[in-house]
Amino acid sequence: MMTTLDSSDANIVEGDFINWRLVLYPIVAAVILILSGLVYYFYLQNQREELEASAREALLQAKTPEALVAVADQFPATEQAAIALLNAAGDSFDKKDYAAASRDYQRIIGNPNADALLRDSAQMGLASTLEVSGKADDAINAYLTVAHRGNESPYAPAAYYAVASIYRQRGDKANEQGVLIEEAALDPESSFVKEAQQRLKELNFSEGIPTTSNAVMTTPKS
Repeated sequence: MMTTLDSSDANIVEGDFINWRLVLYPIVAAVILILSGLVYYFYLQNQREELEASAREALLQAKTPEALVAVADQFPATEQAAIALLNAAGDSFDKKDYAAASRDYQRIIGNPNADALLRDSAQMGLASTLEVSGKADDAINAYLTVAHRGNESPYAPAAYYAVASIYRQRGDKANEQGVLIEEAALDPESSFVKEAQQRLKELNFSEGIPTTSNAVMTTPKS
């Protein structure tokens, strides 16, 4: 005998079918969206790699500051552009063309998309340029921009030491000591930090302040 579904059974079956459709469709849509995103990501990654490769090839061919700047202008969104500007600034610095060096360093510093370490390197270059140009106060501020990044930047110890050296040349022991104290709190393996610690000992000794290494420990006699 053939059995038939009453109306309530039919509604249950139809309801189950609709529920499965509501569950599956969003899943399929999400999978398609994810796959599309991945395809687009790898497409962009491939485009970036090709652009970096082209910029790198052009960088290797550039032999003058002007040619290096041209590479940066041609490939502005690449990491190679920042490297080209660093090289151009360095060459200009060696030729005592401090205006050109400063200009190229500032282009890197002003690019928020540039690698943080490349910006730090450019900041150190700009500070050195300001220092040799006789703008010591501006140089101090430029060095401190890197120094205050602390252990986040491998250039921080050198930046602190450069500032301390400027104060030392001025005979400003108070500011020199303050900077060296901040530097001494950084990576103890850094040669600049070790030099700062040694210089602090010399300053303390000259002022008659005992340090751990030269203090005489005494104990009361029983």
